[in-house]
Amino acid sequence: MFIPLLAFFKSEVFIFVILSLVFNNTIHAKELIISEIKNKIENVDVYGNKFILNKNYIIKNGDFFKNKNQNSYFVFNNVKICLAKNSSVKFKEIKSKKVILDHIKGNVLVNKIKNKSLKVEISIYKKFIFDVKDKVYINQFNKNKFIVRSFFGLSYKPFYSKQTFKLKKNTTYKYNGKLEETKVSNVLKDPLIINCLTNKKIIDDDKNHVFTCIQNGKRLVCGYK
Repeated sequence: MFIPLLAFFKSEVFIFVILSLVFNNTIHAKELIISEIKNKIENVDVYGNKFILNKNYIIKNGDFFKNKNQNSYFVFNNVKICLAKNSSVKFKEIKSKKVILDHIKGNVLVNKIKNKSLKVEISIYKKFIFDVKDKVYINQFNKNKFIVRSFFGLSYKPFYSKQTFKLKKNTTYKYNGKLEETKVSNVLKDPLIINCLTNKKIIDDDKNHVFTCIQNGKRLVCGYK
């Protein structure tokens, strides 16, 4: 009686070990590794350690990336993330085939260069989750206010909702209490967009167009000057 039970226990342990090895190899293959970086980006990890981001760094859950004085970008797994001055993102969740980014501050452009297998989502203000299919640009220009540029169509859903909505291709939207289509003059002249989409090696800080919003009656008119 005890021998069959012991054999069964050993077989169960053996299967568990094999599955663990397979699972770990899968996770290892999906590691997010920095392959390219331009200009200084500071990382604060989940333990509060601060250091400058370097090539070949493996991104971890809870990593908080921020820059101060220069536009910058970093690339991992054929996903390029560009940060404007004084902008930051946090890696909220990393799974084998999915990454959730918290857009904390400033201007961010996410460019999925060639990666179709890795799902990238951006959360903002704990109000929206944007599913990045190709490229998306988000500018937080004020507290609880932002614009989002959809280049090839973009899907999103409000937090605590299962319903998904679509944004139009090559269209800019503004959130100021509600998300609605808007016109932002010269949005494509932002150097962050130009460099992220053309893969230029030099980010031009000297020709930044200043983003401003002016209250025109009940309307908030925004643009790059």
